[in-house]
Amino acid sequence: MGQAKKRGSFEERVKQAQVHQDNFYGISASVEDIRKELGLPDDAQSIGYVIHLPDQDEFVADIIDNDMAFSVAYAKLPKMAKAYDKPKLAIADAKKITKHKLLVCVLFESSKQYMINDIWSNY
Repeated sequence: MGQAKKRGSFEERVKQAQVHQDNFYGISASVEDIRKELGLPDDAQSIGYVIHLPDQDEFVADIIDNDMAFSVAYAKLPKMAKAYDKPKLAIADAKKITKHKLLVCVLFESSKQYMINDIWSNY
């Protein structure tokens, strides 16, 4: 997660996410473009899109949303986060969670660490 600090302060990253919050609705950026822009190692592979709670430093692990209940489970470890194949699906679920500040991020895994890059925020 040290890669995030290289991109600026938390406030700067939030502003970047807000500028790009509709990135996948209009301006297109591929996961490969993001990987190259961040200068990630060659072995860094995209796991998918995840929902991150920056204040708690947790990830959404599961969401149950049906006629009977709405429930969200959280995890501290990025590898336990619910990974979405498409950013629109992650953003749609993130919009359902209203009591936390959230970032939708691309999650990368390398042989040494996990890294995230935020693409959308709800604040």
